[in-house]
Amino acid sequence: MPKFSIIIPCYNASEHINKCMESLENQTYKDFEIIIIDDKSTDNSYKELNTYIKKSKLLIKLLSNEQNSGAGETRNKGIQTATGKYITFLDIDDYIEPNTFEELNNIIENNDIDCIIFDYYYKLKKTNLLQKSLLKGENGFVNKSDALIYTKGSTWGKVYLLDTIKLNNIKFPNLNVNEDMVFNKTALSKCNKIFYLEKPLYHYILNENSLINQNLELAERNAKIGFGLVEKELKKEFPKEVEAIFVREYLYSGIIDLLNRKEKNKQIIEFIENSEKVYPEIYENEACKYLTKYQKIVIYFAKKRFLLGLKLLISIKKIIQKIR
Repeated sequence: MPKFSIIIPCYNASEHINKCMESLENQTYKDFEIIIIDDKSTDNSYKELNTYIKKSKLLIKLLSNEQNSGAGETRNKGIQTATGKYITFLDIDDYIEPNTFEELNNIIENNDIDCIIFDYYYKLKKTNLLQKSLLKGENGFVNKSDALIYTKGSTWGKVYLLDTIKLNNIKFPNLNVNEDMVFNKTALSKCNKIFYLEKPLYHYILNENSLINQNLELAERNAKIGFGLVEKELKKEFPKEVEAIFVREYLYSGIIDLLNRKEKNKQIIEFIENSEKVYPEIYENEACKYLTKYQKIVIYFAKKRFLLGLKLLISIKKIIQKIR
């Protein structure tokens, strides 16, 4: 049994395969298996992966979906196939630091662990920004409540004990966007010993052609569905935590999506008012203190109904991204 199973969904990523795989070849600790699931790519990804596997000394399993199923269902297939003690996720257009699994294994060897959360670099064109995966907390063990509230919803940057996932039948929902947030919040709710490694080991490359960037209406709809699933699963046991998750994963994300779609002021205000009806004390939630400065401004402007300010924020952010 390998120590780690690395699950990698792949769809039309032929130009990124070598960079991603080289980061695994160069690991200083190699007790892992790699499970790549091609999601019915229409380019040469599957062929190139087969070619790569033949020359690699790593333990690689290559699977293929019969039809395009999306990242969530594809990762579920990876979980079913995994034989490692721990699982983690890597996107094919991203890569990791050479000492990633050595660092993770050092923590596991010295502690009883259900989950490890670690930081990452966010690459936007030529800019490489250090990002925290846990918005509040320092290196070491964190309690479940803080992990649920302050951990970002992305799939990568986390390691889970496979037994925790399988015994609790935790799966990615059938959503094209926001499925990772649902999986991670549910998985964290079942973890008792959670460790935060305050080191950036993952390199996230912004894909400007990704589904979430192409279809903002879908993103908003899936944010609603995704949060609804989290609320249904966790609210009874973690009511305070669910309200905090609502701030970032629903209210903030929903406002940004509406602004990006250039919806009318009436629709934006209706969204904000409906959110306030669900959680009347939302602006007083402690989680608001640990949002980024940009997120805090968005939430504050929403509270004050300063829609012109919100639109200016979006415009300025887009200009900055183009410059970077």
